[in-house]
Formats: sequence, structure tokens, C-alpha cells
Amino acid sequence: SPWAMPLVWMLPQPILMEMVLTGEHYPIDRFHELGFINYLEPDADAVRVRAQKLAERIRDNAPLSVRAAKESILTAMSVGCQTGLDMAWRIHRPAYESEDAQEGPRAFAEKRKPVWKGR
Repeated sequence: SPWAMPLVWMLPQPILMEMVLTGEHYPIDRFHELGFINYLEPDADAVRVRAQKLAERIRDNAPLSVRAAKESILTAMSVGCQTGLDMAWRIHRPAYESEDAQEGPRAFAEKRKPVWKGR
């Protein structure tokens, strides 16, 4: 079950242990209860609507921060917690030192939507 090792960071250990040791199948509702999946939708159209809304919310955020956040999470999953935290600080540094880092708080103070430049 090497395929299950990334799940160590995604599912509670007792659930993962049971899955790996028993080979049991689980209903999708159980994975939703565990927080392994975010949403359950009734049909494909509802899935597409939900995905579009999420994509639009991500699109509207600071691009450097979105990129750094995604890379940090994937890196931490690969290297472990402490090393991942150290690397995440390094990955986020360019976002924190960017023009966008100034634009976010400025737009908030001015009660307007930020204008992200990606630099």
C-alpha cells in the first residue's frame, strides 16, 4: 500500500490504518464527513457550478500568494511538517516582498477591491 502514504497527511491515522489493513470500500459520504473532500454535489451540473465558483474566488486573490500557498502545501506534504514550514517561509517570501503585498492592505483600508499585478 505505498499508494496510501500521502494519505498520512490527509486522513486521520485510525481511518487510514483501517483502510489499508482491511481493503474495505467506503461510501463517498464518509470521506466528506472526514473532511477529505470539501463538497458533495447531487449531479455533474452542480459539480461544474461549484468548481466555477471556486475557480473565480481563487482567480480574484493575489496571484503570487495563491501560487506560494499551493506550492507550500504540496511541498510540506512531500517533505514533512518542520521542513515544510521552513520551506514555506522561503516560498512565500517573494509574495510578502511584492507590490501586491502592499496593495492588499491598502485596498482593504480604502474599502475597495485590490488590483493585483502579480509582482
